[in-house]
This record gives sequence, structure tokens and C-alpha cells, in this order.
Amino acid sequence: MKSTAILLWLACFNVESLFAEGIFFREHWAQWDHRVANLREGERLRVNDPQLSLHPNYGKRREARANGLQLISIPEDLFSLERAELYLELWGGHPKTANKRFFVNGRGPYAIPDDRAQAGHCAYSYPVIPLQVNHLVTGTNAFQFACDRGETFWGHYIVDELAVRCVLEPNHPDLLASGLHEFTAQVKVSGPSPVLADRTGLSLACPQRFLAAIQSVEYFGHYLGYDDNGDGLQTDWHGYTHDRVYQGHIGKAVTAPFSVDWNTRMMPSQIRPMRVKALVHFKEGFHYWTPPLTGLTFPSDRPRVALHGCDALPIPFWSRAERLKQTTITLPADLSRLDTVQLWVRIWDGGEGTRLADHFQINGHPYKITSGRSNHDLVFTRQPIDPAHLKPGKNKISLISDTDHHGIEVCLPGPCLILREKAG
Repeated sequence: MKSTAILLWLACFNVESLFAEGIFFREHWAQWDHRVANLREGERLRVNDPQLSLHPNYGKRREARANGLQLISIPEDLFSLERAELYLELWGGHPKTANKRFFVNGRGPYAIPDDRAQAGHCAYSYPVIPLQVNHLVTGTNAFQFACDRGETFWGHYIVDELAVRCVLEPNHPDLLASGLHEFTAQVKVSGPSPVLADRTGLSLACPQRFLAAIQSVEYFGHYLGYDDNGDGLQTDWHGYTHDRVYQGHIGKAVTAPFSVDWNTRMMPSQIRPMRVKALVHFKEGFHYWTPPLTGLTFPSDRPRVALHGCDALPIPFWSRAERLKQTTITLPADLSRLDTVQLWVRIWDGGEGTRLADHFQINGHPYKITSGRSNHDLVFTRQPIDPAHLKPGKNKISLISDTDHHGIEVCLPGPCLILREKAG
């Protein structure tokens, strides 16, 4: 067994390397059993610090009975796997919860990459963590999640979804039997130029004989943009899952030639060339990453598009019980050329309360960023902003909720304004 130090290093391994070109994999998602995990319907796996069971204030709450254990069936021949990884949809939990980790069949520990909740921020992330294949078993696998209290009142986080991805060896018997070991594909951009228009078509180029085996194709871009998956990176592969369904990526196609329309109008101006790749889903349950198409750029005369984040975030950026939280976003001194403005913000929606209105404001102008139904889930808002509501210099962002419970939790990276200038 490798040392804990090596396992911790593996957990911080470069995520991009886990999506190498030309690989086949299968996913095995957790099947939730609410009776075993002591959860209410509609919730997922709760994880508590080890002192909670006898906590004088919280030990008798229903959530304290959650044991952090999840079983996952992995019906794979481990000898035919190249590697494996765990994928999570993860609410970072109570700010300052420490040392989030898990064990696989009693083997580990594996560190869950830092989502900055330990520093006091509100977070929602999608970590991808390499697993040692010899820590798995063919059949039922036990994933035991844990954490420490740290500096918070109750160490706690929630795994909304989790899957084990099993990367298949190129000569895997199932690939040989299906003929997919000969499959190759690449992303094709409409038109002869790698220079992207505001709307650019993408499609999949692959041998004709494989088209009938494909269920759908999803496209992803690597570029400078809003940190939509909460991993702390702006220049990154963009896109994430919500309830196992990809969101925020370029798009999905379900019929041949599997074309999508890539709308880049509000993408920030780029410093480096962009890349795109496709995730091909096969009807037989295989998934395949294409090699990335590289060298994509915008026209030199494209109107400037810039992303502006908060000057500093409240720690935590979380309002409840009528506690006002504020920050600022500094904009350029000249806004006369503004054409389009969008607000992008991720929250964990614990509720607005009932006594107050206008829970989120920009310079005193209200904008809705919640679900309106306290869904205790991630809510990702992208909405137009009236340019007249902005001003040069510092623009005030205000957040308030009157609920006595969770309230509105603004997740990293916080609210951002995307500004596009007029052409010419």
C-alpha cells in the first residue's frame, strides 16, 4: 500500500491530465438508498465531524445520524482497467470545515482537494480524484467520507452525486467485442478558419460506420472565463454537472452529425488560443474523450469583452437573520462604449426568508439570483444587467436574507460582471 503522503499528492493531481485524449471509460454512479444513509428524500450523502453525535446542541438532530458511508457497485474486471477516478458534486459545507477526505474499502485516506471552505468561504465544487485500482474490488465498494470540525461550529458537508470512472485499457475485451477499439474522432469547426465568429458551428468527425453506435456528443471549451466549476481557475475546461447532467459547457447533440452552435459572444477576450474537445457517449455505456482541437482564436477586431470579479469577498459570503453582506466590483473609468452586461453568480440556496425583499442588489437595483423556493441546492444565475445601473469605479453588491437557517450562500468565485463593448 502506498503511503498517505503519496495518496494526498495523488488527490491534488492535475485534473486536466485525467481527461487525456483518445480514452474510453465507463461511469458507475452511486445509487442512493435513503434508508441506509438516514437521509430525507431529495437529499444526498451528509458527512459530519466525529464529535457531532454527542454535541449538546446538534447531536439529537436528524442530520447527526448520517454516517458518511456510500456503497457503489463496480462490475468491472480490474485487470483490464488502465486507471480509475472518483468524481463528486460537492457542497463544501459549513465554512471552516476541515480535512475533507474519504477511504475506499478501508484504504486511504484520500484527500478531497481544497475548495477553500476550510478558509471560511462558501463553496461548491466538482473534484476529480485519482484512485488506486488495487483499492477497488469487483462488486460492491464502500466509500467512507469524513471530515474534522476545524474552526467551525459543526464540521459538515454534502456529496450530492458521486461516480467512479473506470478508464479502460485500449485492448479491453468489451472494446474488442464491440469494434470500438478502432474508433477515432475529432472536433470539426465549421468553415476553413480557426478564427471564431460570435456563433460557430462544431461537429464530430469520425468514421461513418460508428455513427449508429453513438448516443450523444457533448462539447467542452478550454478558455479564459468565469470559474463555473469552483476549482479556482479561470483558464480551464469549462462545464460541470448538476444532478449528473452537464451544464455550462458548449452544448450537446443527439443526432448525427452531432452538431452544436457555440455562442461565444460574451466570452472574455482571450490571452491565449482556445481549445475544444468532445465527450462521445455510446449506446453500450462507453464514453470517449476526443483529442483537443487547438489554436482557436477570436478576430483581432472583435469588440472587447472583459470579466470583472469582486474586489474582496466577505468570509463567508453568506446572509441569514437579516445580516447584510456587501462587497464591490470595480469597473473601468469609461463605460460609454458598453453594449451588453451580464451578471454571473453561483449560490447555494438555503432560502430568502419571508420578511424582506430585494435580496441581491447592484448599486441599489434588485436582481433575482435565487430559486424562490429554498431548494437547498446550487443555483447558477446568468442574467442581463441594465448598463444604466452601473457606474465607473466601485459598484456596490449587497446581499441579505431574513431566514433563521441557511439563507443565501454565495459560492466562490463570487458575483462577476461581464462587459461587452460596442463594435467599431
